[in-house]
Amino acid sequence: MDPHLLWLVPLLVAGGVACGLLNTLASSGSAVSLPLMILVFGMTDSVANATNRLPVLVGAVMATYTFAKRGQMDWKAARVLVPAAVIGCILGVRTERALSDPQIGILIDVAVAMALVLVLTKLKAILVKRDDTPPTVPWWGVLLVAAVGFWLGLIVLDGATYLLLVLMLCFRYDLPQANALKNLLIAVTAFLPVLRFAHDGKIDWFEGSLMAVGSIIGSYFGVMLSNAPGARTIAVRALIFVISLEIAQLVWRTAAPYVTG
Repeated sequence: MDPHLLWLVPLLVAGGVACGLLNTLASSGSAVSLPLMILVFGMTDSVANATNRLPVLVGAVMATYTFAKRGQMDWKAARVLVPAAVIGCILGVRTERALSDPQIGILIDVAVAMALVLVLTKLKAILVKRDDTPPTVPWWGVLLVAAVGFWLGLIVLDGATYLLLVLMLCFRYDLPQANALKNLLIAVTAFLPVLRFAHDGKIDWFEGSLMAVGSIIGSYFGVMLSNAPGARTIAVRALIFVISLEIAQLVWRTAAPYVTG
């Protein structure tokens, strides 16, 4: 980073806090971190996509540890879901390396649209509190987790939204338990791309590390909010907020060339 831009350090940490908080409580923390790196720091889509994995990884590890410490992690289900997500992630990372920046930009737009449709159509089901029936891990749900793992390896944006919906609607987990598994899966699927992108030299370590520090703080408070009264309503409102933010960014990215031109 240019020494003259050091005043932006607090902005990066704050962006990391927002990223960690949103990813832990709901999802789509990348709606804050990705545009911050692209629009403010001028990173290309591919470098921002790579660097963004750092705060996502660190925040997910912090959230996983905190949820597990509270006894809210279903380790039996994790033994089935982690391998599925990792296999999907490996395939996603391999696919990402073959894509150009414009293609990645198109996929980001697709992710936003899909997340908006899913949240709005499943809104009522998300808000309904789970009954006392124990969660189940159907085979088709494992396949869905593998598919989301592929997306997490490819882009990561809104991948946590897809995981949260699968865990709550297909596996019937309540919000804290769904968030615990979601963050574990995010952690293992973020680790592999970080290794690959580091090897390829795509990660901007200074900006990424500052956002990672903020993400640790945000993730801790995200766990607390997941267990607060009315957590489902808070999480849904957070989802709608970040997806609306993503839509605004999508519109801006589309209109900017015509406005500035």
